[in-house]
Amino acid sequence: MVNHARGIAGSTTARDAACVYVLHVSRPNDLDRVCVFLRSVHLHVEENEDGTITATAPGAPTPLHERREIGGYVTTWNALNPGNPVTLVELDP
Repeated sequence: MVNHARGIAGSTTARDAACVYVLHVSRPNDLDRVCVFLRSVHLHVEENEDGTITATAPGAPTPLHERREIGGYVTTWNALNPGNPVTLVELDP
């Protein structure tokens, strides 16, 4: 299987069951804007009823790469939207 969006080869293995990361949006009114931004960089996102976002990075080769990719987009959002931070929530294993 080739992930054409990422240009890397992969297979349907346990890695396809991606880690899910939770993002907290400081201004709930901007939840939709944050989701549009994250989708524009090809993340899979879902809005949660508690005002958070769950995000995955399809095609990331490892959970570490996925976390770094999502973290990079969160940093970019925060730089482009000062005073409206998004944070990557630390979940207990």
